[in-house]
Amino acid sequence: MGGKDAIQLSVVIVNYNTMQLLDSCLSSLLTNGSTCKMEVIVVDNHSTDGSVQLLKQKYSEVHSILNRENQGFARAANQGYARGGGPYCLILNPDVTILPGSIQTLWAYMESCEDAGIAFPKLLNPDGSLQYSCRTFHTIWTILMRRTPLGKMFPESKILRDHLMMDWDHNTIREVDWALGGCMMVRRDAISNPKLFDERFFLYFEEVDLCYRMKKTPWKVVYVPEATMVHCHLRESAGKGFNRQKWEVILSWIKFKLKHCLGYP
Repeated sequence: MGGKDAIQLSVVIVNYNTMQLLDSCLSSLLTNGSTCKMEVIVVDNHSTDGSVQLLKQKYSEVHSILNRENQGFARAANQGYARGGGPYCLILNPDVTILPGSIQTLWAYMESCEDAGIAFPKLLNPDGSLQYSCRTFHTIWTILMRRTPLGKMFPESKILRDHLMMDWDHNTIREVDWALGGCMMVRRDAISNPKLFDERFFLYFEEVDLCYRMKKTPWKVVYVPEATMVHCHLRESAGKGFNRQKWEVILSWIKFKLKHCLGYP
């Protein structure tokens, strides 16, 4: 993968007990055909499903950070971000499959668009249909429609359609509020803090918070549909009942509002 000085892109993957997805993700990543020199860093949050053994036996060229406990996504991603040396960092979830040429396209866009701070690719569902990954910033109404039975009662609600940007064709480059953080390329020069994510968010809202902070600067948050990937998006927080994931979403949203609306440090 070349010396650290030659690295053009650092890819950071946070893994927790998703061995099969991680295997598929790494396989597609390492054969995607990108010509930019990249390093791959996997931060494992104390998996017990054989993920560590997979990394050691099959992906020895990948740099591994092995945590002794589950540090949460934000803190683990920051570990990988600090370890990386490229001018761009690709945060990638294990449930994403890289299609040929997509990383090169995203990297080339960042190289050509000097005011882009974050770039998101187009995401597809496993059946090839469009995944509505671009979003507007949350309101109390979008939280209620997305995380309570109200959403099922009013599936065509304008609140939902606007939040998910469903009435846009998703085939043109455009600035967005934020998008799903399953895959996002970040320009290091656009990040003033040595840490990429706010570690107060244990799970969920890390990318929302990052994009919200970025939108307050001259840097742009951009959706680049020419770069396309497949995302096996497992919305555990959308399951039946009031599970832990739903609570984590609501708790993170409260933290987000306290931070950005009430000035909570």
